[in-house]
Amino acid sequence: MIELMENLVIVSSNEDIASINIAKMLIEGFGFRETNEKFDGSPIFVKDDLKLIRIEKDLIFADYLNDYFLADAYIFISRHKSESEIPCLTTHFPGNFSGDNSHGGKPRELAYTYPSFQKEYIKQLWKLRKSALKYQIILEPMHHGPTSLTKPVVFVEIGSTEHEWKDAKAGEIVSKALMDTINAIQRYDKVGIGFGGTHYSEKFTKFLIESDFALGAIAPKYLLQFVDERILSQMVKKCSEKVDYAVLDWKGMGKEKARIVELIERTDLKIVKI
Repeated sequence: MIELMENLVIVSSNEDIASINIAKMLIEGFGFRETNEKFDGSPIFVKDDLKLIRIEKDLIFADYLNDYFLADAYIFISRHKSESEIPCLTTHFPGNFSGDNSHGGKPRELAYTYPSFQKEYIKQLWKLRKSALKYQIILEPMHHGPTSLTKPVVFVEIGSTEHEWKDAKAGEIVSKALMDTINAIQRYDKVGIGFGGTHYSEKFTKFLIESDFALGAIAPKYLLQFVDERILSQMVKKCSEKVDYAVLDWKGMGKEKARIVELIERTDLKIVKI
């Protein structure tokens, strides 16, 4: 298991307004310098052991980065889009629980996760909440691609419309929370995977902020029907830290509760109900 990851690659997309916004704030506010090296036609920026790259494709299709970088983990800076159009600052890991891979990645494939990083990022965002009063700070479950990178992938996002994607203040907040996370990152000993709840889970968000647990893969209520032994195995094994707990949103599991509990009980995972 990797304790702390030092070689991080921050990935931006030239197709993504929010991504461009956050990248600009990182470059201007945190001393990233342009190098002579290019990737995908754009200069690579560096700060200490960090690389900041820009790609031409949408981030959800960036499964090819393994061929170019020896990264410990990838941080994707991205837009978030939703029908509700609620202004929000979100984070999640990519992954496809079902056979639907219309938004990148492979069917029924989960990405590698980095629970301690995501927990620290949510905590750092939460510290900045008074600067982001119009934005909901929320954790999302796994969804979309890329799923085939051999190192952990964390998405940090601004949502949910073009107005928010262009918001310089949101870009500043996300870039500061990201750099504060990188500077403050620590290894959390209690690591779990999550089950149940809504797509925007206030319960899991509060759990990360207030408890001493970190979470890797999260399967929301609407995707529990696709969780079987194969998926559960990926949730545990494709984690950069040892997973000892299954954290269940006990009232948010619906008709799949009994089956999921039985599936977990066949493993060594300890069940935590929230």
